[in-house]
Amino acid sequence: KQWYQRRVRATQQTIQYVNINVSSINEACHDFSIRLNSLDFDDLKAKISAPLLNVRNVVFHQTLSDKFEMAFREEIAQNGVYQNPRMGDECIGCLYAPADVKLSKMCEEMSTGNCRNCLCRPMWCVKCLVKWFVNRQEQSRPETWLAGTAPCPTCRSVFCIRDVQMTASPISAD
Repeated sequence: KQWYQRRVRATQQTIQYVNINVSSINEACHDFSIRLNSLDFDDLKAKISAPLLNVRNVVFHQTLSDKFEMAFREEIAQNGVYQNPRMGDECIGCLYAPADVKLSKMCEEMSTGNCRNCLCRPMWCVKCLVKWFVNRQEQSRPETWLAGTAPCPTCRSVFCIRDVQMTASPISAD
């Protein structure tokens, strides 16, 4: 893999490209290369079944949304786990990942807060919920995102990060 970066003068954003050399174990197939934006690499990984080897241990630059997703996950890890009796449902956002988050009012909001209890069953994966949450925040002020609120994508009950729980299968009594 070879990595390239270039500075886009008009927007002053760094774009990272990855060149991927594809080799097959089938000798009848010829090797080939593809080049793509590193932001599209996760989408590619989700769609292929063969392993991808990063032989040079190259680090991808993270977008602001990726960094926020990591912070979001760290924050909700402190909120406890919701025992979900319906494990196995797919996320209705991406239709790929398991629905692994539940919104339950758990914050102790100030009198100015407006969080409400969400009665929806878990229907979203954390990645889709993060995207939903970020897109409802003031984009010019990312430093305020963790303290923000957003409506539930399904019932529109307002929630904050303290109201988001990861799900787990209930412990059986066997």
